[in-house]
Amino acid sequence: MGRKAKNAQTELSGEMFEATEKQLERYNREQQVQRKLLEKQKGRYREFEFKNPYADMANQFAGMKNMYEGMENRFEDMTVDMRAAEFQTQQGAQQRANIMQALQGAAGGSGIAGLAQSLANQGQLQAQQISVGIAQQERQNQMLGLQESARLDQLQKGAGMQLQQLERQGAGQADMTQRGGAAMVQSAEMQRQSTLLGMEFGGMAGANAGVQSAYANQMAGFGAQASMLNSQVAAASNMTSAGIGGITGMFSPSSDRKLKKNINKIGESPSGLNIYSFEFKDSKYGEGLFQGVMSDEVPQEVVGARDGYDTVDYSMLDVEFKQI
Repeated sequence: MGRKAKNAQTELSGEMFEATEKQLERYNREQQVQRKLLEKQKGRYREFEFKNPYADMANQFAGMKNMYEGMENRFEDMTVDMRAAEFQTQQGAQQRANIMQALQGAAGGSGIAGLAQSLANQGQLQAQQISVGIAQQERQNQMLGLQESARLDQLQKGAGMQLQQLERQGAGQADMTQRGGAAMVQSAEMQRQSTLLGMEFGGMAGANAGVQSAYANQMAGFGAQASMLNSQVAAASNMTSAGIGGITGMFSPSSDRKLKKNINKIGESPSGLNIYSFEFKDSKYGEGLFQGVMSDEVPQEVVGARDGYDTVDYSMLDVEFKQI
């Protein structure tokens, strides 16, 4: 039985090695397939082009025009209205002429001369007054022109400064946006490289895990088979030992005192039979220390004979024959 079990274990070991080789070959092929798929996916990912969406962004305030630039001074070309002064001069001259004509007969020649001189003086005073009014109008026109010129200059300068500020802000905003876009592209590229590296390591780890799992499953399966085979061998051995022990226990062909040595009493059975430990002189009856009875101390109805020596039917005794 031991030789058969050993042969079965040798055959099982060969089957395990062959199955392991086949499984390794199968998983190597699977690894190659998965690697090709991974390379194809990585290739598509590498070909993806990242673009800066703000690369061509222009300054939205560049080229703006000053809405107040070139604005004309509406008071610059103002003129003095001379019609009122001319009318006033004509009216004064007419009044003086009327006075001269009305008083010419009453005053005489000398009186008329004095009166004419007086009226001339009044006309001169009136002319001076009219000249002063015209100068005041001209002064007022100049002040209005200067005020409007200052207002327009302030508007133009303020608008120019505002345009410059907006243009600088727009240029800074465009520059920051372009830099931000470039940073986004760099970040995306770094993420792509990290993803590719992670995909590669993940694929390799998955493939290795698959091979290791396959080995573990295979070894577990073969271990279970080996355990079952060992259990069968042990069961067969136990059955054989039990069969031999049962036969020996029922009918021992070696209970004769003449076949034993190193005989020592170790106890008594409930019925009062002596129980001994002993060894067989001849190893064909067994090797080691045994316990049992002596055929010359038991009832004769349980004693038999075989090959010239006493035998004992232990099934009829309250003593067990066994190796100790």
